[in-house]
Amino acid sequence: MIPRRETEATRIEAFSDAMLGFAATLLVVSLDPPRTFDDLIANLWGFVPFGLSFAALYFIWVVHTKLFRRYPLNDGWSIAINGVLLFTVLFYVYPLKFMASSFVARLTGRPGASVSTWQQLQDLFIIYDLGWIVVFILFALLYWRAYRTRARLHLTSIEAYDALTYVGHYIGFVAAGLISLAIAYSGIGLSFGLAGLAYSTIGFFAWLNGTLRTPGRNVLEAAERARIPSTSLSGIPAIQAP
Repeated sequence: MIPRRETEATRIEAFSDAMLGFAATLLVVSLDPPRTFDDLIANLWGFVPFGLSFAALYFIWVVHTKLFRRYPLNDGWSIAINGVLLFTVLFYVYPLKFMASSFVARLTGRPGASVSTWQQLQDLFIIYDLGWIVVFILFALLYWRAYRTRARLHLTSIEAYDALTYVGHYIGFVAAGLISLAIAYSGIGLSFGLAGLAYSTIGFFAWLNGTLRTPGRNVLEAAERARIPSTSLSGIPAIQAP
């Protein structure tokens, strides 16, 4: 769930939203306007890979929105990292669309973007993996910046701990991309998309990170509760037993 906003949207968020919206627009304008009914049907099928590509962009937008609602980063390093992130997303719009179109064409048997050799398929996975790895390294770096600037951002101990452990969370995404990259580079299992299936390891890495972070967060929450004065729900100090 996207956290409730506690501060006004920053200019870096507004610019990022505009760039991600532009990336989504590029996915749409790659579809030629239909001139015949057959063209219309072909375009309708084209919306399937568009939907898959849009879902990927939407996921990136959600991750970005959660990050900046939790931590309103605006220092120079964060702005630079965010700029590289947006550049990478925009650069990878067409490789993402091509990957989705190739997948749908292979699955449905309908004409669409496709690769004609195993070498091309291998290279396509490598291109996609590199983009995935860069994007989530940058998200991990932004969370690291939030942790490093915790004093300036006036973060509580729990918020700082969350920032640090979210670094680990997105490093898990990077690890899945590296596994896929190693499989694609070796050429193992290309015929049944083993490089793509490697992304299912994200679930394992997310579970592992969540398991490791929970005990520490529970300790911090208990310490936070211990520092809160004992009061009734109405705000009147509770009566202490003699």
